[in-house]
This record gives sequence, C-alpha cells and structure tokens, in this order.
Amino acid sequence: MYIIGIDGGGTKSIGCLITAEGEVLSRCSGKPANYRQDAETDILSHITELVHQLIRTSGRDISRVGVLSACLSGLGQESARRRMRNVLGDSFLSDVVFVESDARAALQGAFAGEPGVILIAGTGSIAFAKAPDGSIHRCGGWGYLLGDEGSGFDIGRNGLRAALLDLDGRGAGTSLRQRFETLLGVKRIDQAIPKIYSEYAQRGAMATFAPIVFEEARKGDQVAQKIIIKAAEHLAELVATLIRKLEVRQPFPVAFIGNIFKQRDMLIQPMKQFWNTLNTQVEIVEPAFPPDIGAALLAMQFTGIRLQKTVVQRLKDSMKDVTGVAQDTDGFDSF
Repeated sequence: MYIIGIDGGGTKSIGCLITAEGEVLSRCSGKPANYRQDAETDILSHITELVHQLIRTSGRDISRVGVLSACLSGLGQESARRRMRNVLGDSFLSDVVFVESDARAALQGAFAGEPGVILIAGTGSIAFAKAPDGSIHRCGGWGYLLGDEGSGFDIGRNGLRAALLDLDGRGAGTSLRQRFETLLGVKRIDQAIPKIYSEYAQRGAMATFAPIVFEEARKGDQVAQKIIIKAAEHLAELVATLIRKLEVRQPFPVAFIGNIFKQRDMLIQPMKQFWNTLNTQVEIVEPAFPPDIGAALLAMQFTGIRLQKTVVQRLKDSMKDVTGVAQDTDGFDSF
C-alpha cells in the first residue's frame, strides 16, 4: 500500500510518498496549504498538485494511493478538520483520507509514534505531548493575542517595547533602541510607531525583529539578555506543565522544533535552570523524522498498520537516499 503524508504550512507544503513497509519513495515541496475556510479550493488544488508530483518522482508506476494524510496548520479544531476531510474525500485522490493538524504530525514524527514532548517555537509557540498510555496533551498555542509566550512574535514585541521604555525613561538603557531606529529609518524610535502599526502588526512581521534581540543579547546588552531569558523560561514552562500532567518519573524525551531554536545555545541554559527549579526531568533529543513523515506515520496508525521497529529503521535508511527538502518549521498554528 502507498501512503502520502503532507505537512501543510503557511509558506509551503512538504510531502512524502512511502510504502507500508517503510520505504520512502519520494519527498517534494509544494505550495502553501495552511487551512482557512475561504481557501479550501486553493488548498485542494495545491495538495492535488503535490500528490501528482510525489507520484511522478517516485520512480514507481502508481495508479492509486491507499492513504492520503493531510496534516495542515490551522486544523486544531475538529470542525475545521471535518470540513477539510470532506473536501479531500470528494476529490478521490486516495482510497482513504486522514486529516489532522501539522503539530500532531510533528509529534508523531519526532518520536516515531513513541511517547515524548515536542516544543514548537517559531512565530508562535506551543507544546504537545504523547503520554505513555497514548493520550495526547497540549499546552499553549493560543495565538499572539492570548499566548505564544517565548515565540518570535513575543521576543520581537518585547524588544521594541524595551526600546520605547528606554526612550520614556521608564526602562533601562538598551542598544536595542539604536538598532531598531537604524532598521526602521528614524532618528527616534517613537517616530516609527505609525510604521510599526501599519507594517508590523501581523505576528509574522513582528517576529522578524526577534533576531535583533538575540544579536544584542550576544553582544552583552542586559535588557536583551533578560528578554531572551524570560522567553526561555516561558518555553520551559510549557514543557514542565505537560510533564507534570503526565506524572512521569523518569527523564522524559523532549524535541525542539521551530526557527527560534536556531538560537538554542542561548536558550538551553535558562531552560535547564527553570526545569531544575521545578525538579522536572527532561531528556533533550533530536526529532526522529520531519513532520511530513510524521503525517504518513499517523495515517499508518489510523489504518491499523503496526509501526514495527523494522519499519522505522527502513524509513531512516531510505530517507538517506531521497533528495532532501527544506523544512518549514515556522508555520505551526493549532489554536
């Protein structure tokens, strides 16, 4: 049986075509497929195009796909999943259609179906856990108005806020003020307020300021360092909350996913200090598979295919022979 797994994000989608025995036949990038009700027609078109691309590049004469697993950002609610399931089901792209959120695919892929916690931090932030009994739990991910602590949006906004507090005299002096003034092309940071509200109010745009905060923290700016430490503590809290809920005693595996963790060297130490304070035992691991493979693994579980160790190993071995694709780790959106 042939299985297609798709990780649909806001900037692009990534798909894989595998066999039930664990052989990866192809992996390809496609157009965005993050779910919005007003974009269902475009999503179907993009997924159809990606499915055909995966079949063409597989090197196999495939007339029919057994299972299509579409794990897309924006599918955190069952009502949205139901709508997308109906859209894909009516397309006859495969015998069986499975629909879930991209975060669930990331969780399944990170631990090859085994228990663990994924901590996702890109534009937003969220944590998911699979308990030893197989139950799924989440923490955070409530969007930039109500949550996303420790995310790129959060760090960028706090960096700008610190620059304005410096201008007011309500906060400590910080090199962030001059960096933002230079970037935004103004003599004083308050002159950039109209531009910020008109061009940077969206969370993705605000998150582009986060690298500046990391850069100034590396240079020794204490205000920037405090922002990064606080972000790390917020992210660590997501993990600690889930592990406490699972009531596990031994060190529990945690995998990091998202662009914020390109700066993990600055985040790890304050995260570990936070966990030590709460006596939370964590084992940091690398994800076993990317989310598109995780989407395919979810489909295997859904259809009753047992994920044996030989299948997992075959997946790892055959991944090496397939042309890699750049992973979009910043589009997770599950609220």
